[in-house]
Amino acid sequence: MGKMRGIWSKKQTDEKALSVLSNGSWSKKQWSKKQTDEKVLSVLSNICSISIIIVVCTQILGVWKIETDVFVPLLGVSILIQAIQYWKKNKEVAKGHLLAAILALVFSIFEFIIK
Repeated sequence: MGKMRGIWSKKQTDEKALSVLSNGSWSKKQWSKKQTDEKVLSVLSNICSISIIIVVCTQILGVWKIETDVFVPLLGVSILIQAIQYWKKNKEVAKGHLLAAILALVFSIFEFIIK
């Protein structure tokens, strides 16, 4: 009986999620509730993510031969933006993101100085 109750609640949750995603009103409400700084960080994060995807695709396809000169700093900035976004929600996760961003940015600066 306990398993049935757990399955039923999961099914109800899945149906709610599908109904929310299908009508699209949830994302609009969530976006309008965000403050301006959160919206800016979200847009910057999306821009960095798209840039990283483009750089990786050009690298894989051989269109643009780069090493890590562009990729690692973009990745560091993206992780730094995520750290700022997570700071209010979960500081432990944000600290991990911050450490990874600092390491990526220090690595890219160190690599630039060596070359």
